[in-house]
Amino acid sequence: MILYQKPYLTIEHDESLSCLIQRWKGFATSDQFREGIKQSVLYFEEKKINKLISDTKDFAVVKKDDTDWVASHATPIMVKNGLKYMAFILPTNVFTQVSVNNFKSKADDILQIQYFDDYSKAIHWLSSL
Repeated sequence: MILYQKPYLTIEHDESLSCLIQRWKGFATSDQFREGIKQSVLYFEEKKINKLISDTKDFAVVKKDDTDWVASHATPIMVKNGLKYMAFILPTNVFTQVSVNNFKSKADDILQIQYFDDYSKAIHWLSSL
């Protein structure tokens, strides 16, 4: 079920998997990116889910300040509200991969994060948990 939709982000809830799915595409300003993350935080508070897929394969670069903010501010709130497992669909853009790696280096100690090159592989991993 689609919960939130903007040109740069669609957020869905997969009830059978107890998973929130973020599908990022194109470019988002810092404010737009943070608004999308804040929406995800709200859904974790409401839905009491424990998995997140962040599909960044078609997303542009995210500023280090923004990934730091997600790791230090938003992720701990989502973890407090149930987040345990996160699957990243890796971006094709090498600079965006740096953004993903920056986030992982800061959040890896509070939840399990795995990288995938394919959505179905991420679903398979999360289904096995």
